[in-house]
Amino acid sequence: MKKSLIAAALTLSVAACSPGAGSEWQKSYGKTFYEPNEGMAALYIIRDEPGSDASPIGITKDQYPVGSLAGLTWMRLDLPPSLYDLRAYGTQGSTELIVTVNAGQSRFLVVEPKATGNAQLREILQPEGRQLVRKGQAVASSP
Repeated sequence: MKKSLIAAALTLSVAACSPGAGSEWQKSYGKTFYEPNEGMAALYIIRDEPGSDASPIGITKDQYPVGSLAGLTWMRLDLPPSLYDLRAYGTQGSTELIVTVNAGQSRFLVVEPKATGNAQLREILQPEGRQLVRKGQAVASSP
């Protein structure tokens, strides 16, 4: 009985380590996703499938333009730890999101057009953010 219990435990541990095994969390993190640069935070701004409104959405950081997103695209900002004022500009107006980033942190924001002509930034979880980044195309990245 004791031997069969040990054999079952070993079988389960080998199966858990085999390729293809893993949770959705592990699959979304993957081996090839870049970590933030030393002493910096990585802020990913992503535009998901635009649907019927494919007009570009401009992004500013502390009132300075950092780029615009149209279609399934994304940008990465490497930032020193601090508080940042981010804005998304639609065809009729903008909305603001204040974020604080820490060294070693990766954060993901989705930019979306709103029916009023504004655009909105909202934070999403890392697994969803990493999947969207892998699905989209990079348009800009800060050094």
